[in-house]
Amino acid sequence: MVELGAEPGRITAATGPAVCGRCYEVPAPLRAEVAERVPAAYAETSWGTPALDVPEGVAAQLAAAGVTALTRSPVCTLESADHYSYRREQRTGRLASYVWLGSEQ
Repeated sequence: MVELGAEPGRITAATGPAVCGRCYEVPAPLRAEVAERVPAAYAETSWGTPALDVPEGVAAQLAAAGVTALTRSPVCTLESADHYSYRREQRTGRLASYVWLGSEQ
């Protein structure tokens, strides 16, 4: 978006429900590899095993890019029975995302 002329300070970002760092268990080598690039993603599960906090990592990357307007969903998809989670249900589902460029008038 920046390459197309967007100013990071004018970008509004919103992240939807996602598995949280307390629940997203990963192998220790994967956590180390991700955290090397995005330290904010380093996490530990509520039961003490290596984890990744993807929402926190995304927020940190947006902040580093200069995006100051961020709305984050507080919902953990693994913890919420109202949201789809492959990790919980072990079957596929459907997700959607969208991005758009608007102009001020």
